[in-house]
Amino acid sequence: MAKVCIICSKEVPRGHAVADDAVIRFIRRAKQSLNIAKNNELVVCEKDLDIHKGKRQGYERNLALYMVIAGIVLVLLVFLPIITSGFSAYAVAVGALFAALLVLMPVLTSHTPALASKTAGQKKTPAGKKTAGGKGKTEKK
Repeated sequence: MAKVCIICSKEVPRGHAVADDAVIRFIRRAKQSLNIAKNNELVVCEKDLDIHKGKRQGYERNLALYMVIAGIVLVLLVFLPIITSGFSAYAVAVGALFAALLVLMPVLTSHTPALASKTAGQKKTPAGKKTAGGKGKTEKK
């Protein structure tokens, strides 16, 4: 299996692994069902690491912004009809659909997956164990 950089699209001997998130899994399944999958290992090469970091930060910023806008739109489309004329199921449905489309916009236009090493380092502390800083749940006996 070849390692391909997601930024420059070149085969590289080594690089930082990319996390296999829901978008990547969806694209892989779609390509496998169409029999066009190459099954490459997705990485970010050393020279493109800074570019990836900037793209990832931009993606996260856009996602947060669109989520806030979607929340505002949803609240407006749900509560304005209630205040003015009463409950409207149509307004709730349209608001939910529009909010979902707003949240999908950055995913469809500028999705940049996280690095696998970043997600692997964010493991949760098991319940009942003490963390290194001493701030955690203690075991009950």
